[in-house]
Amino acid sequence: MMQMETTQDRAGSADGGARAPGTAPAATAPQARVIRERAAAWFPFAVAGVVALALLLRLPTLSSRSIWMDEAYSYWFSHLSWTDLWTKTPTYETHPPFYYSLLKLWTAWAGTSEAGMRSLSVLASVVTIALTAVAPRLLRLPSRYGSAGIAAAALLAVNEGSIEYAQQARPYALQTLFCTLLILLTASMLRRMFDAQREHARIGSGVRLAVLSGLAGGIVLWLHNTSPFIIFSNSVASFAAIALFSRYRRADLLLATSSLTLSLLVWSPCVPILLIESRTVASAFWVTVSPKMLTWPYTLAAGGKYAFVPAAAIAALAWLRMFRNNRGMAIYVASMLLLPVMCIFTISYLFTPVFITRTFAWMAPLFLFVVSLGLFGAVPSPGLRHGLLAVLIALGLVQCVGYYRTPTEDLRGAVRYLRDNVHAGDAVLLYPNEMEVGLHYYARDLATRFELAAIPARYPALGLTRPYLGSNKGAPAAIESDRAQIDALLATHPRVWLVGAWQDADGVPNVVGSELVRQRGKPAVLADFFGIGIARFGK
Repeated sequence: MMQMETTQDRAGSADGGARAPGTAPAATAPQARVIRERAAAWFPFAVAGVVALALLLRLPTLSSRSIWMDEAYSYWFSHLSWTDLWTKTPTYETHPPFYYSLLKLWTAWAGTSEAGMRSLSVLASVVTIALTAVAPRLLRLPSRYGSAGIAAAALLAVNEGSIEYAQQARPYALQTLFCTLLILLTASMLRRMFDAQREHARIGSGVRLAVLSGLAGGIVLWLHNTSPFIIFSNSVASFAAIALFSRYRRADLLLATSSLTLSLLVWSPCVPILLIESRTVASAFWVTVSPKMLTWPYTLAAGGKYAFVPAAAIAALAWLRMFRNNRGMAIYVASMLLLPVMCIFTISYLFTPVFITRTFAWMAPLFLFVVSLGLFGAVPSPGLRHGLLAVLIALGLVQCVGYYRTPTEDLRGAVRYLRDNVHAGDAVLLYPNEMEVGLHYYARDLATRFELAAIPARYPALGLTRPYLGSNKGAPAAIESDRAQIDALLATHPRVWLVGAWQDADGVPNVVGSELVRQRGKPAVLADFFGIGIARFGK
């Protein structure tokens, strides 16, 4: 988020456009005043309308859609004791405990229903959209960009990715909110530094902006373990822009450094936790990295594959115009949109694969704001501008409908199926054992609990001398010695319901599945709930 022109550009005319020779300045002043008054009158209603639209689009499927495994983890961890959450959880969970702590406090008030857990993300998403709408005013952009914030907010309101992560009890919506705040505060600070009329090393509200951006950066770091790449990119972008284009480099670099230092101080208690969790991630991960993935974050930010090409083209035009008018801000924006993606992709390609598209959800507000600046700065015709905006909004709505219709892991359906089909004397076997986390959310309210068993032990099974599945150090893999445990379970239960995986993607039974097949034959019943498999062994 940035200004398109310098102060000298803005000084040319009240409405941001050059006047034809011979036009009397006095004649334009009343017109400019009327325009400003009209804008001030409709602006609050426009913001309210966009926020209402955003909320409306984030309510469908909020309760009806089953939670999926990651959300089940959010419930599981947020209901541990404070001691376990902050001391034991980091030894096997790959995310900081900060979000789970916020969710623990939030659900104490909002409840633990699907809507109650997800409402924190809905709130964060709606606040982000409101912040995007008022961004041009907070940045004091020229009056011609007064509607750009509303347009960007409207695009974000219909953005499929924004809606999806607003409907998840995961940290991505909160991360997006505080990243947006960080970028807005940093851009405000840089705008003052690059002001053509600046006469002193000290900038207005500089200390306040540095403190607020430092606090926002610290919270961003606490929300996700990929956030250091965001803060690194923000700092590199700021330092590079200041070093190249500021007339008061020493003072400005000191201010930017103080903001970064505050972020690191706020984050410092998390560093030991990150070191523990990084060993977990480094040991195993499920992501396969390919160069084609480089476009995925921008497709997500644009609102889906249909909007990607036109949005990217308009954003490119906006950036070129920005580069001509204010190169410092152009470098900052390009760095924030490119550097985090390149850093995470490079590390994923060469070392540990951590490139997951949803970790770039925070880019959407910035990307769409640049798109809106392109619409209102690089597209000269109002008709064409509004037509392109309408097309982008329509494409976003099409993607939204697709999201509403797309099923996700149905843990609710799996538990209901077990409730209706598991008989007295049956056993429910979990493999991997993390399936207990998924079932627990819906099974906690059942009048009759299932008799659960897990291979090799209930979740979390820590510190076992065997391989673990993926990056989850609470979910060990089954090994040959576990066959005796399976045989003992089969000896006392005529029917065993396996929840999870009994064979790999190629149809080859794993240790658990092969032992069940050897003892009872192939499954008598198979059911799948969009990735949650259930197999019954025994008649």
